[in-house]
Amino acid sequence: MSLLNKRNITLISIGAFTWSLFFAIQGQFLNNYIASFGNYTPMKISLMISIVALTGAIISVLAGSLSDNLRISFGRRRVFIILGGTLSALLVMLFPVSKTIATIIVLNVIVSILNTAAFVCNNSFIPDISDEGNLGKANAFALIGTSFGTVVGFAIMLLQSSSFVFILTGIICAIGFIITGTFIQEPEITIKPKKWLDEIKNTFQLRNLKKEKNFFSFLISHFLLHTGISVYLPFLLIFLTQENNPQSGNLIGLGLSLQNGQVLIVFTVMTLVALIATLPFGHYIDKIDTRFFLVISRVLFAFSTAILAITPLITISPIIVGILFIIPFSISNTADIISRGSLVQHLAPGDKRGQFLGLTIFVKIIAQVPGVLIGGLIAQFSQRGYQYAFLTGGIFLLISIPFIIMSRSPNPKSTIEKDKRAIPSA
Repeated sequence: MSLLNKRNITLISIGAFTWSLFFAIQGQFLNNYIASFGNYTPMKISLMISIVALTGAIISVLAGSLSDNLRISFGRRRVFIILGGTLSALLVMLFPVSKTIATIIVLNVIVSILNTAAFVCNNSFIPDISDEGNLGKANAFALIGTSFGTVVGFAIMLLQSSSFVFILTGIICAIGFIITGTFIQEPEITIKPKKWLDEIKNTFQLRNLKKEKNFFSFLISHFLLHTGISVYLPFLLIFLTQENNPQSGNLIGLGLSLQNGQVLIVFTVMTLVALIATLPFGHYIDKIDTRFFLVISRVLFAFSTAILAITPLITISPIIVGILFIIPFSISNTADIISRGSLVQHLAPGDKRGQFLGLTIFVKIIAQVPGVLIGGLIAQFSQRGYQYAFLTGGIFLLISIPFIIMSRSPNPKSTIEKDKRAIPSA
């Protein structure tokens, strides 16, 4: 029996809200905070994210396999969310007392290790509690929470003091992680646990991955997608607020010249568009071929990303430019997030769900390393570096599409029966 009830849907949304807020501050505001240091260069952000990615990648697989095989009465996923999520949120409050880039990098690595373990387990909740025919719906409600979290994150960034930003974020996220981990319902697991170290070894054996050839193709597309996103995403807030003045002598130059309040307006518009599109997309993804929907979404996502490169060249008001260009980006990004989440949950075997979804997060995190290094090099050595980062990211998104086409989802009815045998309902 599905556990996708009102209680769990609400908690899925709360969890998504919390992680989105957390990532907005950790992934955007923290980078912008580092950019305010006198010895800042884009490659220092690239270095930080690369180290975080490498450690987080290892943790994602460990946490996925451990949670698959954990058997305690409290629940196999919930304990990771409460402990990892809450501790990472509390440590965020220490960022403003870290006065050098080096200490911020070390602290951010520790925060990411704890939060990644919790994030893997949270992602596994959706296919754990949802039947095969409602994965699009479940992912749509998660995206609603994500959208609100992004707006709240950028609203918090408007606070005058960086210390208040980090402290308020830590408090809100700690509460969110505790609520999600404490009250969400997990299905009862009756199958015997496996030796998780052996399972991890098997995960990385290429011959075993090739047996799940559809999932393997998806992993390649997932790597290329997140490589492309990581080229521009770490520098997004810096780009939006960078002064568009080619004569300034600034090596990087040519941003969109938005004020902080205008950035919030742009992301609010993006969120409203996403909210309008989310539930219809979730409904249609459950009714039609998920893979086909993802291919169309990815094409549009690639072009709407690449075209952001021309925004500083348009002479009308920056806020109008930002709003006009963020709308197609938001629509395509929303469709891509929901459909790829649904597809990978179709492809992940029921008895190895945490392990396989942990592997997708491993690939996502590892992809940040080449992506952010490419983005950092472009930003460091080109006056139009931030612009070229969007164009480069769009190219990577296009390259990922053939691998989506090769990742065929199994027959939904057979998958439902397989999951019923593998994971009995509570």
